[in-house]
Order: sequence, then C-alpha cells, then structure tokens
Amino acid sequence: MARVAPTRLHAPAPSGRATRRSADARVVRRGMAVWACRDDNAVDSTSSCTSAPTPLLSESFGRREALGSVAALTAGLMTLTPGDARAVVEEATTTARPVPDYTARGSYGVKRLPKLEHTCVSCFPRCVGDACLLSIDAYVPTPPPVLPDAMFPIVGSKGEEELDGTLSRSRGPYPLAVFTSGFLVDSEQYASYARRLCSWGYVVLQYNKRENVAGGNALDDLVSAQMIKDLIGWAQSDVLLGQLVDTKGEEPSAGVYLVGHSRGGKISTLEALEDPRVRAACLLDPVDNTVYAPLGVGFPSAVAAMQEGGEEASTSGRTPPLVVVGGARGGDCAPKGSNYVDFVREASADSWGVEIAGAGHFQFLDNATFVQRAVCEEGFASESEVRGVSQALMVAHAETIFRGVTRDAALRETLGRLEDEFGNGVGSKIDTDNAAAPWTVLRGLER
Repeated sequence: MARVAPTRLHAPAPSGRATRRSADARVVRRGMAVWACRDDNAVDSTSSCTSAPTPLLSESFGRREALGSVAALTAGLMTLTPGDARAVVEEATTTARPVPDYTARGSYGVKRLPKLEHTCVSCFPRCVGDACLLSIDAYVPTPPPVLPDAMFPIVGSKGEEELDGTLSRSRGPYPLAVFTSGFLVDSEQYASYARRLCSWGYVVLQYNKRENVAGGNALDDLVSAQMIKDLIGWAQSDVLLGQLVDTKGEEPSAGVYLVGHSRGGKISTLEALEDPRVRAACLLDPVDNTVYAPLGVGFPSAVAAMQEGGEEASTSGRTPPLVVVGGARGGDCAPKGSNYVDFVREASADSWGVEIAGAGHFQFLDNATFVQRAVCEEGFASESEVRGVSQALMVAHAETIFRGVTRDAALRETLGRLEDEFGNGVGSKIDTDNAAAPWTVLRGLER
C-alpha cells in the first residue's frame, strides 16, 4: 500500500507576536464587526494601509451576538452600511454551523462514579480467579444548562430545529467510550483524557486488570480484547449505565468508541476489528508485537489483522476509522516496524494519522513516574503539548463519527486551533526533514 506523503507543519511562531489567525479570532469572538488594516508587513502602530479598510465580520454569529451588534449599531458604537447591518442580523440563521473548538473542554459537566468492579465471565477459562476481575472508573456527563436561545427559539427558523435536536442529545443516551491503558500502566494516568471526552457528551470507562509480570499472571492480548468486549456488554446491561448508553442502536450517536495507549492501542484495534458495536477508535502511540511481546499464541499482530480486515470487518466490508497519534521519540518502547507508522499505513482510507515530532512514549500520560521516564526515551516536546494535541484529535475524531461533524473540516479546524496554541503551521507541504516542525500529518488532509 502506497504511503501518503506527510504534510509537515511550520515551526512555532516567534515569541511576542500574535499569528494572523489568532488575531482575527479575537476579533471574531467579540461578535462585532471592526475595521482593520490587513497589512501583513506592518511592524508597528505607525504603519498604514494603502488600500481601503476591510470589514472583518464574524463567520458564525449566534442570535445573541447578532442582537449585540444591532444594539451597538443603535448606540452609535459601530458604523456600517445598511447592507452590512442587515447581513449581521441575517447571518444568525443563514450561516452554517461552525466546527466547535475541540482543543477545549466541552459543555457537559463530568461526574465520576464510585469505583466499580466486574468479573469477565466470558474470559473463563483463559483467566481464572482474580485475574478476571476488572476495577472500573466510570465518567458520566451531566447535561449543560439550558441557554436562552433554547428557551426562546425563533419560530419556524432552521435554528429552532437545531436547538430541539441539541436539547434531546444533551440528555442522552450517549456513546460509550472504553479507554485501555498501556502495559502495567494505571488507568489513573489517563484521567484527563476521560474527563475531556466525557465533557463532550460521552460515557467513559477506564479499567485496571489484575496482572503483573513477577506473579506470572500477565494476560495475553486475546484475553485482554475479550475483556473489552465483555465490558461493553456489562455497561449496556448495568442498571445505571444501561440508561445512559446505547451501544448497538440505530441512532447516529449509538455505538462504541475505543481509545488505547501503547499496548492498549493494539488491544483496542483487535477488538475494533471483531466487534460490530465499535464504530471508531483512537490509538495513542500504539505498539504491536516487539521483542518484549513477540508474535505467538495469544499474542497476534494487530497490524496483520488490519491487513486481513478482521472477521467482522470483512463481513461488513470496512474497518472502523482510526485516529492514530504517534510520538517520534518512542525509542525501544515503540520501535520502528511495530509502532504508529504501521498502524497508519494499514488504517482505512477515512482514518487520520498525526506524528508529534518531539513526543516520547510516556509523555502521553498525565504524570509519568520516574521509572517510566527512565525506561522509555523522553522527547523534547512538552507534556501539555502532547496531551493537548492527542485529546483534541481524540474528541474531533469521535464527533465526526457520532455527531455528524464534517471530517475534513473538523481535522483542518482542529489543527488550525492547535497551531495557534502550539505552533504556526499552515498545513502546506514543506521539507519533511525539518525537525523543528511540531507535528506531521501522515493521513487525513485531502490533497
């Protein structure tokens, strides 16, 4: 399979100078049209434009912003032509809905339930006793407060139908997300990921298995994938969670989203290929078979399974779309030939792939331990950047699958907002050997 040429993004913007995108964004967020000079060569306040000033209008006014602009016009705070003034009001109902900002938390509240336990009955006899016991942390969303626009919609407008749909979705049922940790990594190390995804309206389950190398009870990959399958069924049948999730309904928001880091990415892939309830997956620096976990009985290759398509995937004719975020500084913990590059190469055509140039394998965690930092190579990227990019893409990918957001627009807008925060890339093709670039888009952007 031919590999798509990477798209390398530029290095961060110089300190102390706002990018054009962020400057315009500050204007747009105020919901008011202002006159601004677009002289990109201006370096101080004394520079002037040779052309007539251009009005910077918001691309997506809401009703409140539009009313605020009308009030400003009435008070004489703004000067617009009659045509532009009418356009400000009309934009509230005629402009397409923008892509939300997935670099920030969502509008839902997040409630963490008391610790739960579940025994994987279907895993017997491949695991016995406490080895089949899962310790579970469940995060459930609480609906956001009702906005004034929802209480007083414009009768007969397109916005009225959209608001009604938003209100119904805010009360569930919600998609179910299952987060699988890396080998011997506590699920608490990924709590920020669970909270971020939950804040966008997902029920998120994190879990810990009872396994250790010293005791000789390390579970193989097939048993681990079976645990995810059993966990999904348990969540749907649970007295509380069953009312909040819909794992196999016909609604657009129904289904399961799998997220995994390191070995958890591999296990999530194995389950995604075999379970029709899984509609998408997010793999964070996934690792396939290595010298530490060689190919063998109970330890199949997830990349090979992707090539074959999986039994259920071959029946349905497709492999669930993936978003793969990899760290270029994985070292021996995520060696070449078994890392994210191979997963991106074998992913379906509608998948995304992003490589973070300076990310180490354990920099995806909330707070890596001293031992973890010593075992795996540590990159030069900041942990906040690695988590920020990973969480934004995780949410954006899920929203395109379960909420119908346009995929190309979601990826471009999300990358654009990440560039404003962590760099100054513009998505253009440049030299792939430029080590200063913050990340590389391996797959997803249309050429």
